[in-house]
Amino acid sequence: MKVNLSIITLSLGLLILAPGCSTSKMKNNTAIEGREWSLVSVQSKDGSTKLTPAEDQQPTLSILQCRVSGSAGCNRIMGSVVVDGNKLKFDKVATTMMLCPDAMNLEDAVLNVFGLANNYKVTGTTLELKKDSEVLAVYKIK
Repeated sequence: MKVNLSIITLSLGLLILAPGCSTSKMKNNTAIEGREWSLVSVQSKDGSTKLTPAEDQQPTLSILQCRVSGSAGCNRIMGSVVVDGNKLKFDKVATTMMLCPDAMNLEDAVLNVFGLANNYKVTGTTLELKKDSEVLAVYKIK
């Protein structure tokens, strides 16, 4: 029993010391954090058109404590994000692997944004994910 308790204590200690999201990486970001955002439009993967979701394929986005989660339209998304002021960087964004033929164009465009976006702007209930000054995706508070 003592050995098991020691292993559990050691494991918890390592989790506390493990690198993670520090509050300094997420300071002053209440405008983007802790809300569920619903996609209004997203730039197509090739950048030529603006795509809008069907009602039954509504991508969502939530950011809380350096984690991003939500839906890309068909599949669930999860990953990490560092937000500093109006700058952001998504990292290790993964998805479930369902196939939804009617939603894959939109989903590919949504997932593409995570690799390109480097800043954001919140105006009222609207969130814009941007690469430099180019708006890649627009979300509204759900």
